[in-house]
Amino acid sequence: MADAAALTQAQRALAALPEFAGRAPHVHAVALFHDDDIEIAIVDPGDAQTLHTYRYLRGRWQREGAMGHSCAQMRGALGANNDDMTLERIDFATAARVRANWYAKARSVPGALADPQYDRLSGVWFYTRDHRRLAEPGNGGPDSDRGAPGPDADGDDDRGEWSTGPISGQDGIGYRIEFAIDGSVRRFERLR
Repeated sequence: MADAAALTQAQRALAALPEFAGRAPHVHAVALFHDDDIEIAIVDPGDAQTLHTYRYLRGRWQREGAMGHSCAQMRGALGANNDDMTLERIDFATAARVRANWYAKARSVPGALADPQYDRLSGVWFYTRDHRRLAEPGNGGPDSDRGAPGPDADGDDDRGEWSTGPISGQDGIGYRIEFAIDGSVRRFERLR
């Protein structure tokens, strides 16, 4: 997760898998980046109603489980508004920048990294929708009268969202951290 070049190579290797020959893989909902692996759900290029889980471990991608893709059944009603995004629109290397920025902020929080046996950053997630924007009025949130925008609905402003867990310091004081699409810190604030 810390090596941007390795993350770029992992992304290229995923796109080059034989099952995607000539077709752009579509990521469904979320990509999970951990120190020793990446897990991602990809829409089956031959059957839009099936998702496959892929795991990158020890330098290789493995296709694991298959499951139904319920969003594909709703696609007619939603149009482009779904949780699928082409792989090329996600920059895996950004996970390394998010990680570095999380640690930079954690070092400024008293007690956050005090226990060397306990690493509080369990992973970095990329969501194909910007959930912060979805919660805003008029963007498909609870007070909206229209559907939520899909990845392409609002142009480049809705390109997904990078996320981590909060940063916890001494005496249980926590900090919320939000990231921009380029991995920079968008918001950092004390929770209590």
